[in-house]
Amino acid sequence: MDSSSWENLLIVGQIAKAHGLKGECKVVPESDDPNRLLNLKRLWIGLTPQTARPFKVESVRLQTTKRGKTALMRFSGINTVNDVQALGKLPVFAQLEDLPPLQPGEFFLHDLVGAEVVTDDGAPVGRLKDILDAPSYDMYVVERPGKQDAMIPAVPEFVMTVDASVGRIVIRPVDGLLD
Repeated sequence: MDSSSWENLLIVGQIAKAHGLKGECKVVPESDDPNRLLNLKRLWIGLTPQTARPFKVESVRLQTTKRGKTALMRFSGINTVNDVQALGKLPVFAQLEDLPPLQPGEFFLHDLVGAEVVTDDGAPVGRLKDILDAPSYDMYVVERPGKQDAMIPAVPEFVMTVDASVGRIVIRPVDGLLD
């Protein structure tokens, strides 16, 4: 794949395991709206966007589980439980232009990396370096000049506003959060 193709790949989920014996996969969506996966015609599967291979999506349906919604997907060329197991728990990517348009106020998490992080009184904290996917909520990794990176849970108790359009995140620093 040439770089112009893989540069537009965004992670949309991760293969969790086989579903049944005929090549269907359980894919855990990365989006807070799993319905965004329903009309995709092709996806890429691989460890990184650069190494991912394209697959035609033959079918997709959503299943409600204790942890939220999971996508049950069938891909061309993946026909048995062994084929799914051979893939492992690889990420699943989509071309940006294949994804449904974002609604006003929605954004892709990767668009936040590099955003300025400030406290609710305007004091600079640092820049968003990474977003970690924790089981219950995302964690913002904030790079701070001359200090250790801060880990901030991306929950309303700590994150007051996120404005991806201007690259700014406002946090409420409770005692111990930035120590």
